[in-house]
Amino acid sequence: MNTTSARPERQAPWHWEQDASLRFVQVDLASSLSGPLHAAFSGRHWSELPAVNVDEGGWREHLQRLDAHEPFFHLELELSAQADSRLWISLSGVPVFDGGGTFRGYRGVGRDITGERTAEATIASLSLMDQLTGLSNRRLLLERLHSARLASVRSREHGALVFIDIDKFRDLNNTLGHASADRLLVAVGTRLAACMRDCDTVARMAGDVFAVLAPALGSDSERAARNAHTIADKLALALAATGDSGDDTPPFTSSLGVCLFQGAEASVEEVVQRAERALQEAKQQGRRVTRYFDVQTETLANQRAAQEQALSRALPCGELRLFYQPVVNAAQQVIGYEALVRWQHPQQGLLTPGHFIALAEESGLIVPIGEWVLTQACRQLAAFATDPALRERTVAVNLSARQLAQPDLVERIQHILLLSGAPARRLKLEITESMLLTDMGKTSDTLRELTRLGIRFALDDFGTGYSSLSYLKRLPLSQLKIDQSFVRELLTDPVDAAIVRTILQLAKSLGMSVVAEGVEQEGQRRVLADMGCTEFQGYLFGKPQPLE
Repeated sequence: MNTTSARPERQAPWHWEQDASLRFVQVDLASSLSGPLHAAFSGRHWSELPAVNVDEGGWREHLQRLDAHEPFFHLELELSAQADSRLWISLSGVPVFDGGGTFRGYRGVGRDITGERTAEATIASLSLMDQLTGLSNRRLLLERLHSARLASVRSREHGALVFIDIDKFRDLNNTLGHASADRLLVAVGTRLAACMRDCDTVARMAGDVFAVLAPALGSDSERAARNAHTIADKLALALAATGDSGDDTPPFTSSLGVCLFQGAEASVEEVVQRAERALQEAKQQGRRVTRYFDVQTETLANQRAAQEQALSRALPCGELRLFYQPVVNAAQQVIGYEALVRWQHPQQGLLTPGHFIALAEESGLIVPIGEWVLTQACRQLAAFATDPALRERTVAVNLSARQLAQPDLVERIQHILLLSGAPARRLKLEITESMLLTDMGKTSDTLRELTRLGIRFALDDFGTGYSSLSYLKRLPLSQLKIDQSFVRELLTDPVDAAIVRTILQLAKSLGMSVVAEGVEQEGQRRVLADMGCTEFQGYLFGKPQPLE
């Protein structure tokens, strides 16, 4: 509700009148506004106007003034007069009395101030937005950081402020020229914005320094630290995506500084200084570095960095082991194995994939590790081929998303098969449903090339991801693996039983075989067999262990 002093109006005024019940009885308008405004005003009481900027309390205040028969000036209303647009109107009015002093209503003038409000909004936007990238500027980021701090006082949730700097940008600017350097800044802003949630703020602070404000990362400090680490990894990965990002940017690297905050523990200025300090430390360490100010986050980051460094040494130091879990047929005879990697950590002992595979995926170490697993499995297949009792057994190897994305994957596998002498028809590669969300055409082409070599493909953890009949139709799959989460409650949960039965029927109609994973009880095996399942894997038949 605005009743401030008059401002210059560009539009010609129009006249209106109300009766004693404060309903509009006459609205004289210019022809361009007659339609929407007649519909908005005619016959309506004040409180019935479609004004989106006045709530019930605002109308109550205004009506108190009218009940006292006081004049009013420059009442600004934002009207939803049309479905696709808003209209701003400024109204001024005075009470009307007859010769006997009886109140007869109000009359006054109105003005269309939509143009002025639009211009003001544009100016406000310009003052809060970076003109080159279209991102928030430093001023808006600081305002939102202030709001995030106040919100976290109530919610107790942590937030994170990340500063990002392009390494040696001055050299890039001199080499590329200003126009190309500006395009690089725009591309960096676009990549950062594409990574973040709607509630996050991505800003260009100045020059080549960007910032990301991520509120609501959780009230538990350790969880918030992990979330902040995930955000930093995601940003770093997006900025490192040179060549396949689609924005034709020249090669560059970036450094990141991360600071966690919660409530009023630190002021806006202190949070910014901490993020800047972390960024400075990152830049001092060299290119493509992330540093954390928060002690707990930094501890976790250092632990992760140490684990990643140790994992990078695992392969050349011979610390990886390949375990095999048997796959049996309906007669419980071993027909093959799934190869599963283990890490014999020097201090922590034997680690299962759950302790290091995610880190290997994120760091890219999964590519050499996966190639090592495939090489060892193929050597084992070649050894099987020399024994008449074992030559028909298969070995299944999990293929990671990063491996599948390698442009020379087919050539690498051909080379491994050739060197090992393994029969390709006994090699089975397992992919997961989540891997099918990437480039479907490229994935299909890669799988078909490998199928032509004789390799077979199985879809692992079927039913837990995003598969559809179109995927199953387009990809050269020969087997589905029922995820152990369905097998675990098979005997007690009718829903899981129905899902398993459906998967078996689907596979049969598509001409695929099925392996049930996680079979630990004889009762589970019997029920699965009665449903038509002919291949099984699980502790009932053997745990993963060295083949010997």
